[in-house]
Amino acid sequence: MQPRGPEFPRRQAPPKKANPYLDLNTDFGQTADRSFFEGKERTLLHYVSSVNIPCCVHDSDPVQVMRDIDTAKKNNCLVGAHIAYPDPQHYGYEAMELSEDDLTAWILLQLGAFSALCRANDIDFEHVRPHGALYIQFLQNEAVAITVAKAIKKFDPWMMLVAPFGPVTQKVQEAVDIQIAEEVYLGKRVNADGMLLIDRFNDNLHPQGVIEQVKQLVMDSAVTTEDGKVIKVSCKTIHLSPKLQGNMMIAERISAMLGQLTPLPLLAAGSSGWV
Repeated sequence: MQPRGPEFPRRQAPPKKANPYLDLNTDFGQTADRSFFEGKERTLLHYVSSVNIPCCVHDSDPVQVMRDIDTAKKNNCLVGAHIAYPDPQHYGYEAMELSEDDLTAWILLQLGAFSALCRANDIDFEHVRPHGALYIQFLQNEAVAITVAKAIKKFDPWMMLVAPFGPVTQKVQEAVDIQIAEEVYLGKRVNADGMLLIDRFNDNLHPQGVIEQVKQLVMDSAVTTEDGKVIKVSCKTIHLSPKLQGNMMIAERISAMLGQLTPLPLLAAGSSGWV
């Protein structure tokens, strides 16, 4: 029997490093979300790097939007325009049949108004994100998605569109030469292509399921589909809804994993080769 040599510690694989280049965005300024922010010692504004604020068409009013922009600025959050259908009665959650010209004009109106209110607060906005029914239509109707992208580019060719990860957004990128930050919507289920399951859009994962989704996304740049497959994603931003159960706990976990969030303008500069 051979004598045993000295005991050496087993080699261990180095710990995985989190993806260091991610933005975390949330919605701010909508009537239905105010209770999640007002009267709280700490809110999502302390954890996210960017916020999406209504443009006075589907929700809010100019005075309130100016206040919300100022609040976001004081919390070091970059602001983005949360565009929607002109549907204040349903807060932008009802789809509207608009022609390409009509939708383009409504988007330009919102971006122009929002730009003026931002400049009154001595800041600019860097991104645009569809809201509610327009977000859903972006996924379901390629013509609507392309119209949205073209309108944003017409307003500012350097503006970034925040859009859901998946094949539709990839087609928009091919059709319209515009900067796009693909996002993963936390708590939502996706199909085999990585596209959001619209018929289960209001069926959120349990908070622990969301935490697992976050870990997989941040550590492996992947998500698990509804049928159990793991697919890679190339998102630049994560959307954390104020309405998501356990949102503060989830935001704290993301902050702990990432350490430092990367604002969308820096992500845009990096992808363009400027940095």
